[in-house]
Amino acid sequence: MLRIGMIGEYPTDVDCIASLLMKKYKEQIVLFPLIYDLHGSMLENPKIKRQLRKEYEIEKPDFVLFIRDLDSLEDNRFQLEQRKAYFTAFNSVVDKKGIFLLNIYALEALLLSDIPNLNSYFEVELNTIADCMYIEDPKGFLQKKIRKYSTGHNLALFSRLDYDRTTMNCRYFKEFAQVFDKIIKN
Repeated sequence: MLRIGMIGEYPTDVDCIASLLMKKYKEQIVLFPLIYDLHGSMLENPKIKRQLRKEYEIEKPDFVLFIRDLDSLEDNRFQLEQRKAYFTAFNSVVDKKGIFLLNIYALEALLLSDIPNLNSYFEVELNTIADCMYIEDPKGFLQKKIRKYSTGHNLALFSRLDYDRTTMNCRYFKEFAQVFDKIIKN
């Protein structure tokens, strides 16, 4: 089994992505958090970089999954370059064994890739979204469309996501899934 350490902007982001990935890879991987209690841009702090190196040396994962939000739409070159630079810098700390999952706009975009899940969970009737990557502020979108929604629901919602539907309906996750699948199979 491959051991994959995870680091993200929030502890719940790590848990949500772990829940989604385990749907497909539970027999092949073990996922565990590295530096668990991070929030937002704390990831870019040089102290976190040193702490990550220590955790990496202690835990000795086969790979490290970095989870970040772009916090904008995919055409924002400035934000995209910042996130790529972050990954390059932090990937060097883990001996270039990093895998990058960049959520376009934010993690909640993945929830919009499986509308039947949202409809069932909240007993609503949202229409299918053609491309969840075009929804600016998906968290705000969910809060506006589903009054009962809060980020506190994310882990339960991710545990119910259909992995194949999410891969099919979210371009950035599909690209990530293809890379991740190759790593798991090699």
